Amino acid sequence: MTLFELKEKLATMNTAIKADADWIAEKAADPAVPMDDINAKTAHRDELVRRRDLLQKQHDEMEAQQREALEKTNTNTGDKKKDMINAKAAFYKAALMGGDVRKTYEGLGAIPISQSDLGYGENLLPSNMSNELIVEPFESNPLRNIEQVSQITGLEEPKLAFSFGEDGASLADVADTQTANEIAMTGDVVTYGRFKTKIVATVKDTVLHGTPTNLVNTIENALKSGLAMKEKMNAFSTTADANHKHMSFYMKDGIVAIPGENIIDAIIKALGDLPDAYSENASVVMRKSDYYAAIQQLANSSAPLWGMKPEDVIGYPVIFCDKAIVPVIGDFRYARLNYDIGTIFETDKNGKAGEYYFILTAWGDHQIKLASAFRLAYVRTQIIGATTDKATVAAGGTIKAQGLVFNDGSDGTKGAVTYLWQTFTSGEWTDLDSGHNGYNGATLTTKSTDGGKSMRCKVTYTDADGVSTVYTRAVDVTAA
Repeated sequence: MTLFELKEKLATMNTAIKADADWIAEKAADPAVPMDDINAKTAHRDELVRRRDLLQKQHDEMEAQQREALEKTNTNTGDKKKDMINAKAAFYKAALMGGDVRKTYEGLGAIPISQSDLGYGENLLPSNMSNELIVEPFESNPLRNIEQVSQITGLEEPKLAFSFGEDGASLADVADTQTANEIAMTGDVVTYGRFKTKIVATVKDTVLHGTPTNLVNTIENALKSGLAMKEKMNAFSTTADANHKHMSFYMKDGIVAIPGENIIDAIIKALGDLPDAYSENASVVMRKSDYYAAIQQLANSSAPLWGMKPEDVIGYPVIFCDKAIVPVIGDFRYARLNYDIGTIFETDKNGKAGEYYFILTAWGDHQIKLASAFRLAYVRTQIIGATTDKATVAAGGTIKAQGLVFNDGSDGTKGAVTYLWQTFTSGEWTDLDSGHNGYNGATLTTKSTDGGKSMRCKVTYTDADGVSTVYTRAVDVTAA
């Protein structure tokens, strides 16, 4: 029997003794209760006390033995940071190698509250380690720098942190129209769910039997990196199922997308579209590659623009995240990452491969509390290139506009493409008319009298976001 089991039995025995003592105190003053019943209960209580004393003696002896063994193997160095690493390493080794995990909790000083059955139910991660892995910010997930992160079971919170309690004050009086409509449709309280996340840290046997520092760093870096990746995947998913899509800025119903001529233009317009209540504390989350590609286009060999910080160029804090394929703009105080208390761990191993696996399971939720506090910024689809099937054509022959290129790599089928052929006359390009067959189509038929002229096509693309135009190269028409 372990020390923890003895503690549980002692607690149960003390509860039973107290129950008997309370009964005796209550019934002794009641003349209707026979003395035989009171004597029987007193005898039962005395028997329980004797049994409790026997267990207590055994408990004290075992505790003294463990304390003596602990003192002999005490790894305390006086350096709190080093001592914590040693304690963590002892915990990980015990978990991975099948040792007594419960003993290592004492070294961590983190036995979970109300978990006297530790080891019989789930393997709970020590509370201070859970807090470090789950709640404390780390740089791998940049959203943690601007969003709230918490560990609260059954969390509920209001969407707006303020209200006017005055008679006659409506929601529209204290919020912008979009926010008021959103709350009217979805309610004013956010309830956080419990969605499972499982992360596996692989530990080679050489690391397991190496230094405590390497062991702790290997496991915790793997867990933190895996957890951060999962958080980013949830927040920027484009393919989540119905149960998880509410976590994504790209799939959350109600987040408005703002188009622009380029990524910086779209971001500026999105910031301008935010209500004042959100724009004052807004941030921009985007990919670093998108930002520098935009700067390269805007700078046009201008060194000063390259030397400026992103927030100086855009005017708001910029957070780089490799999963933000479309920039997200908004007040990130209205998004929250919450983990449920009760993180558990499992272990496994592959002896042939010399690998041990520490598996962390956590339950959490990412809630975008108000969709109206965010905007998406995207570059509208534009036609950026077109060519012709030939560079010269004999008068009376045909020329075809082809090779259309769009800035987003699409085929332009979501909009409408129109054509208008032009000829170079008297030093300027002039639109052709119905006198030329196909003048407003992709294929133009030249006339026998066009010899010596030049022709080009004006290609226009129109969709819901606007109009863009490109011109093909000039085609020389030779005499027939």
